[in-house]
This record gives sequence, structure tokens and C-alpha cells, in this order.
Amino acid sequence: MESHVRIPLEDFPEDGLKLIGDADGALFELDGPDARSIGPLHYELEARLYDTELLVRGQLSAPFRFRCERCLNEFDYTVTVDELTLSYDTKGKIDLDLTEDLREEILLILPAYPKCEISGLECPLNDTFGDFRLDKDPEPGVNSATPSGKSVWDALDQLPKA
Repeated sequence: MESHVRIPLEDFPEDGLKLIGDADGALFELDGPDARSIGPLHYELEARLYDTELLVRGQLSAPFRFRCERCLNEFDYTVTVDELTLSYDTKGKIDLDLTEDLREEILLILPAYPKCEISGLECPLNDTFGDFRLDKDPEPGVNSATPSGKSVWDALDQLPKA
């Protein structure tokens, strides 16, 4: 498996270049308890050269294992970039290494506060302490009650007192 995604610029095809492959997931340098890479970065890119500008468009995806911020259970989720567009000045270069830019595109859209629901799972805390789903319909105005009628703060009263 490749560790870098490179585009050779010498003898670049006039009709563009398609790149499909996988790069080692270690490039994300994430191996902590809250988020870690569990597979390769998959890319499907199309590159076109316009004079001295290289335009790269395509899709990216990479699987990660996250820890739910609410229940602390781990879950897997694949992060995707559906409409990637990058532009590079190629003047005086013989090849371009896209690895760092592709890495950054994925890291920028990692969820800041991952919750089980983003992967389609039901968070166990929803059953225990009320309905805290991400996709519930918000009611107009300020209301701290969940659709079940319980206050979202009732969950705190259920915790053991130290």
C-alpha cells in the first residue's frame, strides 16, 4: 500500500490523469482513545493540467473508530469528502505530492464531538435517560424538555452522588 499520493508531471496526458487507490491510514497520525484510523485513505481523483496549473477533483474516504462523547462506547464511521477540488502551481516541478493535502481534507471534517448516531447506531443513553437523539425535531422556542417530556437535565439527577 502506498504511503504517498504523487502525480508525475513529466509527459502529463493531454486528456488528464485518473488516480484510484489507497494510501496507508497511518498518514493520519491518529491513534488515541477518542479517534483512530482503522483503514486506508481511499481516493478517486481526476487531474487535469491547464498551462502551469494542475486541477485535481474527486472523492476521498477513510474509516475511523471513534469514542462516543455521550456514552463512551466505541463505534466505526467512514469519513467522506464527496467533492474535493485542489489546485496547484506546477511551474518548475516534475511531480506533486498530494498526501498532506488529502490528509488535511479528511482531518478537517472529522466530527469534533462524535456520537453513536452518526454511524447509524442508537446511543444506549437514549434508552436510559431519555431521548437525546441527534435527529429529533426541534421545537420552536427555548425548551429543555425532550420529546418524552423529561428535562434533558434529569439525566444528571440519575448519576451517583460523590
